[in-house]
Amino acid sequence: MDNDTVKDSASEAYSCYSIRAYRAAILMARSVCEAIAKDQGFGEGNLQKKIAQMEERKLISPMVKQQADEIRYFGNDMAHGDFAQPVSADDAHEVLNFLDVLIDAVYQQPAKLQAMQTAREQRRHQQGAA
Repeated sequence: MDNDTVKDSASEAYSCYSIRAYRAAILMARSVCEAIAKDQGFGEGNLQKKIAQMEERKLISPMVKQQADEIRYFGNDMAHGDFAQPVSADDAHEVLNFLDVLIDAVYQQPAKLQAMQTAREQRRHQQGAA
């Protein structure tokens, strides 16, 4: 698993949403959540445990953990065939928003921080060489 696989799978969740396949979008979001955990080295146990481990190791904040759990709850209903309750566009949209937050926390924020640190160090090095 790699970042591109996670990115492609997240895009697939949005594609499902765009064609009004809301259950599929939510189920895909749950699968992406699990793929993120696995990509980060949390391969043991169920998704609930993987999300908890990501928080315990400070990969995600308590708020992001709650959002990941919401993805899991909604996705579990779809995965286990609990289709009695209708799924609205708003439900699917909110789950995808939570997925965005998770992706941002795990991949985008660390990359931005690393880029900022690298730029700062390069400036400091250039100033020292002048």
